[in-house]
Amino acid sequence: MLLLMACGGTAAPSVDIEATVEAKVAVEGASEVIAETKALATAKAQLEATNKVLEDNNVALEAEIAELKAVGEALAKDTKHTTAGELDSVRKEELLALADNRNAWFLASDITTEALEGLYGSWSVICRNETSLADYKGAVYEWLRPLVLEDLEMKLKDVQKANRYYKVESWSSPWAYVEQTWKLGDKVVLGPELELYLIESGAWRYHDC
Repeated sequence: MLLLMACGGTAAPSVDIEATVEAKVAVEGASEVIAETKALATAKAQLEATNKVLEDNNVALEAEIAELKAVGEALAKDTKHTTAGELDSVRKEELLALADNRNAWFLASDITTEALEGLYGSWSVICRNETSLADYKGAVYEWLRPLVLEDLEMKLKDVQKANRYYKVESWSSPWAYVEQTWKLGDKVVLGPELELYLIESGAWRYHDC
């Protein structure tokens, strides 16, 4: 001390190492907090951006679903079940004529080529693909017709005298149901019963197979 004073110097200040370390730690801690805060802010911003994208996608998806629903409703409206009055008059006449012709062929006393081919040819293609003409003849005239006459408890000649009535019960392209009723005077001998027809290659066909 005397030496320093004699040389005209001053004493060096003492350094508080512990305080310095604490200050450094505090600064580093603050830096970490700031970095974490920035990272959280960035993550939050990314999350919000992702949510916004999802919301936009949901809105677009809902709009697409609504559009598809509208298209589906329009299609359903176009193909909905319609009444007989909405069937084209020419098509209606053709359909009822075919229904009566089929019964006339079915009840024919003489099983002619015309009667057989008329019945078979007016059958739907799907049904014809499963049954040959020869098998069809046996099934209709040797099994089905005798069974019908037995159920009616009538002879063929008596059933042939019946008046036959038809009406288009329903029409939903390409399908149509025809209701038929057979009467002798005021007595109903058959029906009312429904028969299913469809349009194939522009022509009516009976569908039951």
